[in-house]
Order: sequence, then structure tokens, then C-alpha cells
Amino acid sequence: MREYGGEMRAARGGVSKYSPYRRFRPAGGLWSAGGLWPANLLLALALAGCGQGGYETQTPGGDRVKEWFLPLDGGRIEALAVWPPGNGPRPALLLIHAGKSRAQRFRRTMFRLAGMGFTAMSISLPGFGDSTGPEDFAGPRSVRAVLEAVKYLASRQDVRTGGIGIYGIGQGATAALLAAIRSRNFHPAALENGVYGLDKAYPKLPPALRERLRSLLGGSPREKPGTYRVRSPIHEAGNLRGPVLIIHSKDSKRFPFSEAIRLAGALEKRGLPHRFVTTRGRLREFRPGHPSIRRWVVPFMLKHLRPKIPKGVRP
Repeated sequence: MREYGGEMRAARGGVSKYSPYRRFRPAGGLWSAGGLWPANLLLALALAGCGQGGYETQTPGGDRVKEWFLPLDGGRIEALAVWPPGNGPRPALLLIHAGKSRAQRFRRTMFRLAGMGFTAMSISLPGFGDSTGPEDFAGPRSVRAVLEAVKYLASRQDVRTGGIGIYGIGQGATAALLAAIRSRNFHPAALENGVYGLDKAYPKLPPALRERLRSLLGGSPREKPGTYRVRSPIHEAGNLRGPVLIIHSKDSKRFPFSEAIRLAGALEKRGLPHRFVTTRGRLREFRPGHPSIRRWVVPFMLKHLRPKIPKGVRP
């Protein structure tokens, strides 16, 4: 029996209330706001932006913060992680950014996730941030980078066995889904505004993006069919092992809404558990506070990963 059975929900978009200049107050609810941020969070966020050589520190509130590099194909992958106080084991959530971004884009969200009992980790995909390039648009190197991060999490004694989830947005959602298909360490996957059949979606993409893909991949799907197919996880959706949350905006200007419909249909056909959330508004990664993570991803991960939420904290 399917847990979510292709459930569809419509949601209203709008500007987030979670400005970078508002305060994070754990005791009043993980996502509440108002006033200035506390000193320990400001310190950690300032450190999270410094990452040339990497660092490891602990905030006055007990969160452990680490920025470092994972090895990959003779190069390196920029990584950032936040651990809540205590020794665990606890579930972990890996966050994968969209194009023109990097690991630190999620740092505010990562502290909030740590406050809810998650180990939170993010990486910069190849060609982004301080990770070694070139970019390959959710290609094999991007997927290997994600799997290297999963390997790191799975090797830690403070991460619960079978308790790793992943969230990806934009082309990060494509890489996240491909990694979830290939790894047995993932349980739930949350995907937002991604492209899941790049070979078929290509004609519907904006002209500038099609030109960029031709440059990155050496041609169009007609010229390079295999290159586009390996970046199209919908063909391997039957190999997924855990529940999937699909979030997509009907107003997305980058990747068409039909991509989410196709993926949901493929999962439905194979009887795989999933939930499909329809939103309004453009890609949300660059809105402070990542409202889609707060509203849909966190409840989804809480349901499937079940972290031990500190007393007095309200999701």
C-alpha cells in the first residue's frame, strides 16, 4: 500500500517573513522570528562564510560547526556541517543546492535543523563555491560528490544507521535523486523544482539554459543522447528504496511543472510511496529561510527520520 498515494496539494506562494535580520528563537518555535539574532548564531554564521582552508568550532550554544573539503577524483568538494549538542546517534539531512549557488546557501537552515535534532550537511557541487570544477549539470561527478558526502555521514557513529535523508533544489534535485537511486544509505528524498528527464525536457527549457547545456555537455540530446540520459533519473525511478517528496511550482521559469508530473506518474506506476506538493511562485532557494524546507520538507523528514527533538522546541 502506498503511504502517500500520489497525494496532491496546492499551496499559496508569497514573500517569506523570515528575513536575515530577524531573530531565530528556539524556545519559541524553530522557525519564529523577530529582533536581532543571538550572539552564538551570528558567530557560527560568520564562521560559516570563511571557508578557504576549512575550520571546526563549537558555538556557545553547543552546536558543532565544520567546514572542510572531501576528496573527489583528484580534486575537492567543499562541505559544511552542523551537529546539535550530544553524541547521538541521530538522523542526518544532506542539502544540495541549485545552480549558481554553494553549500553555505543553506547555513541558516542548517542551524535550525540542528536545533531539531538533525545533523545537517551541505556540499558545493563540482564547479560551484570552492569545489573543483568543471560543472557537469547533475552528471556523474556531481552524483559522485553527493555519494561521497553520504559516505562521510554513514561512516560517523553519531549518525543513525538508515537515518540519512536528502533534499535537492533545481539541478541539485536531479543530482539528489540520482544519488538516492544509487545509494542504499538514503531513506527519504525531498526534491524541489527539479528536472528528472533532461533528455525529454530539453525542448521546454529556456533558450539560455539550452545553450548552456549544449556548451557543458557538448551538444543537444539528439547529438549526445547518452549524455542526457544519464542525467535523467526518471528512467531509473523504479530503483528508489524510500519515500519521495516532490515539490514544484507551477510558475517555475527554469524547469517545467510537467517534470514533477512525469516523476510522480512514474512513481505511481511502480507503486512507490511519494507525496506531490504544488506551489506557486518562482524558485525559492534565494528567499531567506527556505520557506519550502520549513513548510514541507521538515515535516516530511520528521515523519520518516524521527529525530529526538529537544524539550521546549516546536517544529
